[in-house]
Amino acid sequence: MPAQITERPKRRRNHESSAEDSMSAQILQFPSGETDDPDPATALARILQSLTKQQSHTLRREIGVLSTTIAKEAAAAEASVQTPEGIRPRHSERCRSKRTGGECDCDPPYEASVWSTFEKTKIRKTLPTKQEAIKWRRKHLGLAEAGQLRAPSRLTLAETAYTWLDMARAEEILNRSGKRYKPSALRTIEQDFRLRLIPELGTHFMSDIERADLQRRVGVWLGRKLSASKIHTCVNAARVLWRDFDLITGTDNLLLIDPTKGLRLPAVPVGGRDRIATADEAHRLIAALEEEDQALWATALYAGMRHGELQALRAEKIELALKRIKVHAGWDQYEGEIDTKTEKGRRTTVVIELLETMLAEHLRRTGRTGKDLVFGKDADTPYNGNTVHNRARRAWKIARQREDEEDIIPEHERIRPIGLHECRHTAVSHMLDAGITIDKVSKFIGHASITVTIDRYGHLLPGGEAEAAALLDEYHARRRRR
Repeated sequence: MPAQITERPKRRRNHESSAEDSMSAQILQFPSGETDDPDPATALARILQSLTKQQSHTLRREIGVLSTTIAKEAAAAEASVQTPEGIRPRHSERCRSKRTGGECDCDPPYEASVWSTFEKTKIRKTLPTKQEAIKWRRKHLGLAEAGQLRAPSRLTLAETAYTWLDMARAEEILNRSGKRYKPSALRTIEQDFRLRLIPELGTHFMSDIERADLQRRVGVWLGRKLSASKIHTCVNAARVLWRDFDLITGTDNLLLIDPTKGLRLPAVPVGGRDRIATADEAHRLIAALEEEDQALWATALYAGMRHGELQALRAEKIELALKRIKVHAGWDQYEGEIDTKTEKGRRTTVVIELLETMLAEHLRRTGRTGKDLVFGKDADTPYNGNTVHNRARRAWKIARQREDEEDIIPEHERIRPIGLHECRHTAVSHMLDAGITIDKVSKFIGHASITVTIDRYGHLLPGGEAEAAALLDEYHARRRRR
């Protein structure tokens, strides 16, 4: 059983006894070994009773110091266990942990760090939460171990975009074919930079932009009712910045993580502009025009030349005796005469009899020869596309009203307006329907490869199930006879 606590005798009030008590504690008689050992509370109470007031105060102070030290060490040990390697909290200056060494009372961001063996430096990034910091570090550890991790770039997207445009215009950056960018292509890219990418992501550092950022932009553009093809051009504009970043910076400090890869983009509808006129409608469309415009639209409908190629066509390139037109140039509204859209765009296309008659009459009436522009406002100035389209639409509107009044032609076959680019589709359709092989059509039309022709116009190839069955019947009958 616990021993009885010895009652502490009353202290004397005189000065000498007080001084003596302050120097030494009273020695108490502990129980003999025959009694049971006391419990911890009893033992502690005995110790406290044996101390003077000053000694008790000193003991409490020392215990407080020890408790604070132990708490700090425990907190540090706990933090080291909870915070993974390469991750550390960034406490604010007003945080209690920095002011007094106590428990954190702020909501710190976390800094993740990875050692780059390529640049012999530690790459850091501060993120709002510990989980994001851990995720970032895991993502970059693999690149660091492979020696491919680079320090973050301090160039913003806006700075990169403007530098890219200047270098592309100076032909210091070329397209994927190793050719200089066409002026129209640069204007489209510049417009996408200026209207969409720079206002929304221009202040972000290139190394900080991730795929999720661009994917959110795609969602925003869809919400603004941008067409699928326009969204693709915006992403392509962003793609050149990451592709040519080494040329822009002039160093090997590449952005190895390209956020333009793997984006979920809306599908571009196939055949959205496939307005194709039948052979009879094409004839009526041309006949409805004023005489000065007939040869232009006939060349588009029967030879399949592009709008810029028609503007740049010179009289010396038309060889009616050989039934061909040499296409060697295009036209840009700001730059003037330029190269064709592709290398295969420099080609020779066919002239059918209907077109030959109209071109011969047009050249005789205008007196264009040599290097004169065939369809220009004058020998040196190309025609204005808007003027030509508006004049043709007025003529077709009058022709349509006449056909509606006569009510001879079925309504679905009556004249409808058509554009110059749709005339190109019509020419390809007529060539394929006439039985010209697709490799020759691709050559006449000026596609970069036959694959482009097949992908774009394969659905127009003549011959359906009945024609295929007839060809197979003939084949099997011929084999049986043998």
